[in-house]
Amino acid sequence: MKNLISKLLLCMLVVISIIGCKDPENISISTNFEKLDDKPLHIGDKLPLDFNTKDGIIDSYSIKLNDKIYDKKNIILDESNAKLGSNYLVLTVNYNGKYKKEIDATFTVFPKEKEKDITYKIFQEYPHNPELFTQGFTYKDGWITESSGLYGKSLLVKYKLGSTSYTQSVKIDPKYFAEGFALLDKKLYLLTWREKKGLIFNESDFKLEKEFTYPGTLFEGWGATTIGDKIVVSDGSSELKFYDKNFNLQKRITVIGYENVYSRINELEYADGYIFANVFDQPIILIIDPENGTVIAKADFSELVKQNKSNEEAVLNGIAYMEGNTFLITGKLWPKMYRVGFEMK
Repeated sequence: MKNLISKLLLCMLVVISIIGCKDPENISISTNFEKLDDKPLHIGDKLPLDFNTKDGIIDSYSIKLNDKIYDKKNIILDESNAKLGSNYLVLTVNYNGKYKKEIDATFTVFPKEKEKDITYKIFQEYPHNPELFTQGFTYKDGWITESSGLYGKSLLVKYKLGSTSYTQSVKIDPKYFAEGFALLDKKLYLLTWREKKGLIFNESDFKLEKEFTYPGTLFEGWGATTIGDKIVVSDGSSELKFYDKNFNLQKRITVIGYENVYSRINELEYADGYIFANVFDQPIILIIDPENGTVIAKADFSELVKQNKSNEEAVLNGIAYMEGNTFLITGKLWPKMYRVGFEMK
């Protein structure tokens, strides 16, 4: 009997010893980092960080939020430490006297103000050649310049507003699917879709002057516009990328609203300090702050899409600035274009 009790006591001591001898170097730290995107975080909000451990002692910690370092959890998101879109943090925990562990996370920050809904008024309708698969679309002094997509059918054309025949046109090499374009220094920079090639034409006579390869920062070619000496490009993502005329990346912004990151940004137009953008296969036009990507307003063109939706490819895709607050609006394969004026609610 004594031997049995001794064995039981010995077993208990072994168990207690095992439990009490945790590895001081490998403690577990629980965080709420994976839940940071459960509820939209906005500029001005407190960053709700939480972390703890049950099997060690945290001596100190630091939090690196993008480029700023804090030694307290109480962090208010503002323009000095956060950016609109994706943000990055690293938690560094010093524990058990001499050990350190790092835990990182990404989360999204949204603008403080909600984007406004704007309405529009139709002033006039014009015919639009329904064979044009509209990609790039600009207006100047009564003339339309337009790029049309599809493999084997891509075109660059110029015509008088109100006409459906071209005074000037050039066929694009059948291996290219033409997309949007930007005008800079009397050159027309035409994007192609998946070929990672850009084509530079003389603006006046459509003579092809040069081809260039996209930089690695540009995934695909979608829409383009010009702001000063910068070419702004969309590539099907939620980002707009700003390049110089040699396509060196200058900056990038995320197109973001109060609770949405907008992806598949397509045809672009710069006017009155803002970027106006189509969203592929959606009946909306966004008005974007080019400084930080904030969507300040959006307009719903569902009714015009219904009127011109001859097939699934006939989507809204064409914004050309005229003057004041008036624009020309059209879409791929649409038989009409519209002169509209935007009205803020």
